[in-house]
Amino acid sequence: CCVIGPRAAITGDTICDTREPIELPSIKFAETVLSMAIEPESTADRKKLNETLEMIKRQDPTFRAVENEELGQTLISGMGELHLEVIQHRLTRDFGLKVKFYKPRVNYHETIDASAEVIGQCNRQMGSQQMFGRVRIRASKLDDAAAPVQVLDRVPVDAQFPPALRAAALLELTQRAEGGGALAGFPLTGLRIELLGGEAQEEGSDEIAFRIAAGDAFDKAIEQATPVPLEPVMRLEVSTPEAYMGEIVGDLQQRRGMIAKTETRGAMTVITAYAPLKELFGYSSAVRSLSQGRASSSMEPSGYQPAPREDAAAFSYS
Repeated sequence: CCVIGPRAAITGDTICDTREPIELPSIKFAETVLSMAIEPESTADRKKLNETLEMIKRQDPTFRAVENEELGQTLISGMGELHLEVIQHRLTRDFGLKVKFYKPRVNYHETIDASAEVIGQCNRQMGSQQMFGRVRIRASKLDDAAAPVQVLDRVPVDAQFPPALRAAALLELTQRAEGGGALAGFPLTGLRIELLGGEAQEEGSDEIAFRIAAGDAFDKAIEQATPVPLEPVMRLEVSTPEAYMGEIVGDLQQRRGMIAKTETRGAMTVITAYAPLKELFGYSSAVRSLSQGRASSSMEPSGYQPAPREDAAAFSYS
């Protein structure tokens, strides 16, 4: 059987008979690794651009688009350079939009390289009331640097920590974890935040005070646990005649690439390598140039690794 025109359906949705409802497991898509700022050349095109981007997002779950009204720009994100090039062509050629495209930028993440146990507090005068809250947390790194941040309640069952104040502290920690890191506001990954305890007073200890205390503890913990920038790494496959192996391997090494293996497939040698995405802009053209057009390449995201700090510090969408 077939279904015609399910306009609201997107990739990953389950379509079934309402008399026998079923929901299949959703598809987990990889995080985007490359972003680009775009803006319409005229304000008249802004509405059409936004509508077009929303349509592309429904068609392609690996594509992201977020509007920044303050800058008048939209940040589009995808799985690599070729992915964003395809989006550019669709916007300009298929939909006839006049759009200004900025230079692509790598999507860095942040994690920590150590553990830290800290106390954050709020002890301030607000009008005639003294606000007080004290929170103790621990930050530690996970084995997988790209794993989502975990925020856990580790407060002992018998602790004198009112549930409402504990919930306020956990909410603040969760929102801070989702809000970005200490280096340049990159998304945080690969760490665990544990709420260990809290201290309140009979007067002045409310949810606001404990959110302030939790935020103070979070900032201290990330700073003391040695924040580290992470850069996306791509897995490459390069298929080349044997005669160009030396040039291609040398070029990969200059791009901070690591050769994983080489194998022969018919008349071609296939190189499997891993390299930072930042070093791979224009790589498909470079491979063709090095091999007189006889080699080809493909790449896919393969996790994150610590990045040179100066690279992450220079991050900008201007």
